[in-house]
Amino acid sequence: MVKYHLQKLEALRGFAALYVLLHHISSSYLGLKGSAWGFPFRFGQEAVIGFFLLSGFVIHYSFHLSTRKSFPDYLIKRTRRIYPIFCIALLLSLLIAFLNPTRLILRDIVVSCFGNLLMIQDHPGRPNVWILPFCGNDPLWSLAYEWWFYMLYFPLVKYCPSRWQRVLVVFIAGIGIIFDLLFPNPLCHYLALLPVWWFGVEMAKEFLASGAITLRGQLPYLLLLCIPLLHFINISLQWHFLGKHLAFIAYPLVDARYFLSTLILFFMALIWRRFDFFGYKFMSRPLIFIGTFSYALYVFHYPIILHLRLFSDPSIFYFDLFVRLLFCFLLAFVVERYFQIWVNRVTSHWIAK
Repeated sequence: MVKYHLQKLEALRGFAALYVLLHHISSSYLGLKGSAWGFPFRFGQEAVIGFFLLSGFVIHYSFHLSTRKSFPDYLIKRTRRIYPIFCIALLLSLLIAFLNPTRLILRDIVVSCFGNLLMIQDHPGRPNVWILPFCGNDPLWSLAYEWWFYMLYFPLVKYCPSRWQRVLVVFIAGIGIIFDLLFPNPLCHYLALLPVWWFGVEMAKEFLASGAITLRGQLPYLLLLCIPLLHFINISLQWHFLGKHLAFIAYPLVDARYFLSTLILFFMALIWRRFDFFGYKFMSRPLIFIGTFSYALYVFHYPIILHLRLFSDPSIFYFDLFVRLLFCFLLAFVVERYFQIWVNRVTSHWIAK
């Protein structure tokens, strides 16, 4: 039964990666953002929130079952999972940037590369961004959030009693939100979104304890999530009445969107379970397959689809897109299924010697 539920998570991860890919093809490549045809694929940010929730769940689930709970072991596992494929994504983004006719400035490239390696990049729609995603590979913004959520998870789980963790998480987010109002910076942004990722942890706790995830079990945390949600709604309304420009993809409206979509995704999952996960069996195999290389697909697809051009002839526009999609899937599959396994094998002796 546990394996069956974890397969669902793999399928959901595959769906989220595929949806983000289709979102970028629809909105940024085919130009369908404002059309009825493109509307079903306009929720790329919600798919990223889905990734955060799945990540929080899986991290807590695997850490709980692990027999080795030292920080060095935890850090090595998280580093080897994130950085090898992330570095390939940086190299891929740079190579594709060199193929474009735009002028590249070496100093900017070096600064951006180090900033991304230090995981301080952020979404361009947020205030006072220090470092943008490397070479225009926009999805890389979420990797910084993911990394710092990992780093905050360990001390919170290790040194804070379980019943107080969710309160402390929202308190930490509150500190980030307050300082972000005074001195906007990416570090505060990471703290502000921590409760979204932590919701996955809370769901994993209930699942490990009872084998199910329920509205009753998650209600206290849902109420806590309403605090930052109401804050960002309030800020958005203030901006509106002051005549400031509000964008669906930029602060502060996007932050309200993150927290609202977290609640919506949870209730959608409950409704889906109520209908006995209708449609899962039909789509499970391809989505589970994509889920096995979803991380690489997520960090590779944007420069390949948006920035790479193989053929200049407009008459083969869709063939060009098909070839790049094929290359994207093959590259992600090979890197996840072979290179990542090799990295895990090479670094296995570093853990718990």
